[in-house]
Amino acid sequence: MNVLHLSHGCRPDMSGGVEAYLERLLAEQRRQGMEVHLLAGSHELRPETTIETQTIDGATVHRLYRDDFYFDHYAKAYHAKAEEKIEALIAELHPDVVHVHQWIRLTSNLVEIATRQGVPAVITTHDVYTSCPRCFRVRADDESCYRSLSPESCTDCVPRFGHESERELEFGIQLHHDQYRKELDMASRVLVSDMATAELIAATTDTTLDRFHELPLPYDRIFAGAPAPAPVVDDEPIRFAYWGVLTYRKGAQFMARAFAQLCDEGLPRPAELHLFGGIDTTILEQEMHSITKGLPVVFHGRYEYEQLANAKLHAGIFPMLCFETWGFVLDECFELGLPCITTENGALSRRAGEAAVRVPQKSTESLKDAMRNILRRPAMLDELRRKIPPLPPTTAEHTERLRDVYADAIATGPSTVAPIPAWRRARFIELQRESALGRVMPPEGPR
Repeated sequence: MNVLHLSHGCRPDMSGGVEAYLERLLAEQRRQGMEVHLLAGSHELRPETTIETQTIDGATVHRLYRDDFYFDHYAKAYHAKAEEKIEALIAELHPDVVHVHQWIRLTSNLVEIATRQGVPAVITTHDVYTSCPRCFRVRADDESCYRSLSPESCTDCVPRFGHESERELEFGIQLHHDQYRKELDMASRVLVSDMATAELIAATTDTTLDRFHELPLPYDRIFAGAPAPAPVVDDEPIRFAYWGVLTYRKGAQFMARAFAQLCDEGLPRPAELHLFGGIDTTILEQEMHSITKGLPVVFHGRYEYEQLANAKLHAGIFPMLCFETWGFVLDECFELGLPCITTENGALSRRAGEAAVRVPQKSTESLKDAMRNILRRPAMLDELRRKIPPLPPTTAEHTERLRDVYADAIATGPSTVAPIPAWRRARFIELQRESALGRVMPPEGPR
């Protein structure tokens, strides 16, 4: 079986959850005898759009470099030259199936391209990008968003350069809705790691829920031999911990404020907050250090898993503002035998079951109260720990299930659903051109 995976990036440019998943998946697919290829986007701008074949950590990767500025912006999602290059790569590789993981930095019509080449496509919706021009369904004011994807809902929030006309914005939002709705409709199978993601996308894009099929992401155990959490004794501090990149959309600032307020009001017993991972902006880094100055907060920075295993932690804290579609940190937390505090939105909350204390997102007061309750009654930690659910399947088990998905897609063949008319993307580019010209040219026109 020959599979071409398409995604927005890979190492060394990017090292997030999707990249780590693909790295493990492709290695396991090769181990199981499949011929697999990866086409990944890049942050790097090139004078001409090109695909280069590279060797990264011993694996062959095709890297697409675009020639336009701001290609992460939703309004730059479609790229004609990228479409041409990707279609040529599919024709060259002759895959049995194309597996789309993300469109960003590639182009917005990947399933359509594969279908034109007579190749069935499978989509894994790792995030909610198909339902949100801002990608993560966190509005510009940091509020989680559950509005429908439409000009009426999104015009006041959609990312913009500043010169766009209202007509262009409305057309672009509707195009985003219709383009990705078509991609979902044309795919042989649309996979989600948790049905919470499917429910959100379906509710906000008018996609039917039966379009989605649940396939949990794999988790390979990484803390084998790590000591089990010990009971809290005497005046030992209870250690709360967050790990991963510290960002606004993951609630880093609210976590810092909640712990600071708890310290100001008086800790019921000793406590520490451990923060593992880099901080994504200088502004947030300054804010975090200012809020926690002089408090029992430890910034560990970049970390290894061994540090987590040896930190004698008692509970994780994941106060996400964005809608998490999976959250590998939860699997790591549970493998360590730790319960957690998390916000109510997204798959992470649902997957945690009864092993988590849930709080409303963006609520400093609720997060502070959750920590205080644990400090007042440490026995809560043992009660929550006993309710930790089983860990997800391994990569080997996940790959076997995915092979069956591919076989079904190949047996069914490419989609017969009509793609979005090409003139609509061309019309949007015309509107973008006219908005830009209207801003830079004098009223009397070119000279």
